[in-house]
Amino acid sequence: MPDYDEQGKRITYGLYREDSGKKEHIPDSYTLAQARINAQDVYIANVSSPWWQATPPANASPSLPGTSPLPRRRLPVSLAPVSPTTYACRLQLAPNCMVVVQGDYLELNRNYLSDKLPSTVVLAEKARVFSGYDSRLMRVSRARHCDIYRQDDCWYVRAHKPTYVNGHVLDKGKISKIQPPGTTIVLGQDGWPIIIELVAT
Repeated sequence: MPDYDEQGKRITYGLYREDSGKKEHIPDSYTLAQARINAQDVYIANVSSPWWQATPPANASPSLPGTSPLPRRRLPVSLAPVSPTTYACRLQLAPNCMVVVQGDYLELNRNYLSDKLPSTVVLAEKARVFSGYDSRLMRVSRARHCDIYRQDDCWYVRAHKPTYVNGHVLDKGKISKIQPPGTTIVLGQDGWPIIIELVAT
């Protein structure tokens, strides 16, 4: 043990014994018999600053036996806002006949289909009617049958005449949201099928 402390002063050591959980200094004049102590009860320490009374350094962190320092709390990282995905809407009116919805709105009716479908398809439907056969195109209303429109970056079908969306019939202004990647609608009962595709932009 050192003879001098950090300030260069001579260290005076003394004996201590355990008494009711406290360490008691034993006067130098006592013999071991007078102090009535066992070897395992004897402590030696600097009389001026016993080691169990030493003040821990200011930067020391108190810890309990068997414990480890708590992990540092990770602060949330601020991320840039993610822009919602926007979709363009396109319609497949027939094989090899695709149109893109311009803007946010499109009205579908028989006149629109007759104008956009290939002339051979339109003539074939007319020939069926002249021959007395049923025509799917004739089941589409000449007036406003249904609308395709966009609102808040989502696309919807609004039916004014019977329109089938995924097997469910809509009519009289009822609305159905179109989920990516798209769906198939049928204008009229056993009417004209249209494939709707939503394409991320």
